[in-house]
Amino acid sequence: MRVACVQVAAVDGEIDANRARALRLTEQALASSPDLVILPELVTTGYCTDDYSTVAEHSEGPTVRAFAELAASSGACIAVGLVTVTASGRPQNGSVVIGPRGVIGTYAKSHMCVNDDPRVDESTAFARGETLGLFDLAGLRIGVMICYDGQHGELPVALVARGADLLIWLNNRTSMPVWEAAAIARFNRVPVAAVNRVGEAGWQPAGAPPRVFSGVSAIVDHEGETIAAAHGGEETVVIGDVDIEAGRRRRDSHVLNTLQSRRPDLYALAWAATPRVPPH
Repeated sequence: MRVACVQVAAVDGEIDANRARALRLTEQALASSPDLVILPELVTTGYCTDDYSTVAEHSEGPTVRAFAELAASSGACIAVGLVTVTASGRPQNGSVVIGPRGVIGTYAKSHMCVNDDPRVDESTAFARGETLGLFDLAGLRIGVMICYDGQHGELPVALVARGADLLIWLNNRTSMPVWEAAAIARFNRVPVAAVNRVGEAGWQPAGAPPRVFSGVSAIVDHEGETIAAAHGGEETVVIGDVDIEAGRRRRDSHVLNTLQSRRPDLYALAWAATPRVPPH
C-alpha cells in the first residue's frame, strides 16, 4: 500500500487559504499514485478561536466536497483533519475518511488535551469522540488517531486488537519525533503513518516565544523502521510503500507476539484501583 503524508504549513484561522494549500499539496501527492493520503489535524483551521462551532463543517461542507472530488478523480482514499460537528451541533476535533465513492466515515478525537488557554483547551472546546476510528479500505482496515490520542498506549492496542492493518496519526503540534511513531509500531507490530503541520502559530499568549511546528511527518513499518520521513520544517509530501501483508504475518506469528502475551487481567486490576478524573 502506498501512503502519502501531506505536511502542510497551515496558518491559524485562514480557512480558505489553508484549504487551498492542502488541496494543492494533495494534488502533488496524487501524482505519485498513492492508495491513501493523510493530512494533519485541524488542517483548515489550526487552533484559532474560543468557539469552534463557528468554524465547524458538516460532511457535505466545502472541505469534504473538495477532497471528495480529488478522491473520485484519482481513485485514492484521503483522510483530512478538520473541525466536525455532532448531531446536536457541538464541534469536534475530527478526521473525515473519504474514498472514491464519497465519505467512508468520520472519527472524532477521543482524548482531550487540557490547557489554560481556551483556544487550545480541548476539554472545553470540543465534544470528545466516543468510538474507535476503524475503517475498511479496499481489503484492509485502518485505525485513526488524532494527536494526543497517540499519547495513550491503550488506543493503538485497541485498534490493532480490532484488526487495524495500518495506523494513521494526524497531528498539529510543535514537536513530533519519529521515535514516537516507531515505538507505537514496534510495540504493536503494525505500520504507522504520522503526519504533522509546519509553520508558525498565528497567535500565542503575551510574552511567550513563537510556537513553531516541526513537521517531521514519517511512515514506519511494523518493526518501527523508517520507510520515509520529512527533514526540516517545510511543506512537503512524504511517500512510502507499506508492506501490509508482512505486518499481518508478523502479528500472526507466535514469536514475541505482543497481542498474545498481553495480560488484560492484570491491567484491569490496576485500573480498578486507580482514581479517575471525571471528564469535562
